[in-house]
Formats: sequence, C-alpha cells, structure tokens
Amino acid sequence: MEKLSEFFLELAHSDRLKALSLIERERLKLTHISERLNLSMQETSRHLSRLRDAKLVRKDVDGFYQVTPLGRITLRLLPGYNFITRNSDYFQDHELALLPPEFIERVGELEECEPGKGVMQVLHLAGVVMEEAERYVWILTDEVMTASIPMIRKGVERRIEFRILLPEQLTLPSGFELPEPAPASSIEMRRLNEVKVCIVMNERLAGLCLPDARGKIDFSAGFASMKPRFHKWCEDLFLHYWEEAKI
Repeated sequence: MEKLSEFFLELAHSDRLKALSLIERERLKLTHISERLNLSMQETSRHLSRLRDAKLVRKDVDGFYQVTPLGRITLRLLPGYNFITRNSDYFQDHELALLPPEFIERVGELEECEPGKGVMQVLHLAGVVMEEAERYVWILTDEVMTASIPMIRKGVERRIEFRILLPEQLTLPSGFELPEPAPASSIEMRRLNEVKVCIVMNERLAGLCLPDARGKIDFSAGFASMKPRFHKWCEDLFLHYWEEAKI
C-alpha cells in the first residue's frame, strides 16, 4: 500500500493532472506546456519532474514530453475516481459495491452524466425515455410505479419494443395489461431473484438509480445521460442481468 500511496501523491495536484492530459493528446515541450497551463517555466518543470519520477511521462532527445504506457493506463482509470469524488455526497449513502465487479471497474464510463434529485424528476426522466423512444425501451426495476403504466401502454400502441426485468416475487399492479389488440412481441418480460439497480433506457437516453446503504433502490436520486459511454455501460449491465434472468 505504501507504493500505491506514493503513486497517488504524485497525482494529487490538478496542474499535474492537466499536464498529463495535455501530453497524452500530443507531444509537447516545456514551453508549450507552461503556456497552456498558464504557469511559470520553473513551476511547470517541477510538475513534469515529478511525473517523470513516477514514470508517467518521459522526455525524448528533442525535448518533447510524451505519456508512457503507465501514464496512459492511469489516465484511463481516472474518470472512475472523478465520477466518485464529484458525487461524493451521493456515495456517502449509496452502495455501488452491490453491482457486478466488472461494472464497478468500468464506473468511469458514467463520468459524463447529469445527476437528478427527487422522485418526480426521476419519474419524469422515465417518461421522457418512453415518449422519445423510436425503437425500444428497456426497464430494470424492483417495482412498477402506477404512473408508468399509461406510458408503457402508449409505447406499446406505437409499436415500441419493451424489455422489462422485475423481481421474481413482485406482483404486477392492477392495470398492467396490454391494450387489445397487442402485438405478441411488444413486451418481453423476465424475472430476477432480486433487483438492486434501476435502469430505464431507450436507443439514445439512459437513466440510472443505484441502491442505498440498505440495498434498496433509491428513486429519489439518480443519473442520466445521452453520452455513448454512459449509455453503453447501462446497456451492458441490463444485458448482463437479462441473460441471467428467468423467462
């Protein structure tokens, strides 16, 4: 752990992180880096020296700095820390560790998102996902809110294909019947032993609610984004559970 703490110490300055990101995009000399960071040459040189000591960057014979493979891997991992620290208040009482380990490792893909607060805002997002869907809506949740039933019915009428994942023991609310005549493939439903996360997504927009410290999905706060990496993370997690579920 000592080596790890020393490594994090070298990253524990915003100017060093900015310098590392700049050098990843292109090979730069000390003067260029100093100008772009708006720092003195002496201060910039000190930051670069520490990055070199940590083997995150190297300087070639022409005086250009470039990122090492270690530096490149480090930059790939930083978005996860950025996402967690930027939402540190949220993660004081929400449990990301209940998700499959491979998705925790990819949590940096959630970095570009908008947080939402309040049940009404989260429910509004679910409505937007269903109303703006052109091909499909995927829903993973531990409960079916009564307010969502009319939205699902309208989606079915528009020939939107639904995939819905629910807990095995959940009793569907009254009114959750398909409109007649309904296409046989409009809604495909599967059941999981337990559901610890909520995902509502269409082909462009995805919303995510995580479990609280007790393991219960918290619908009063969540995240949403149309960014490809966020969407892909949600898509992959949904499919992970979809393949695991019982028909």
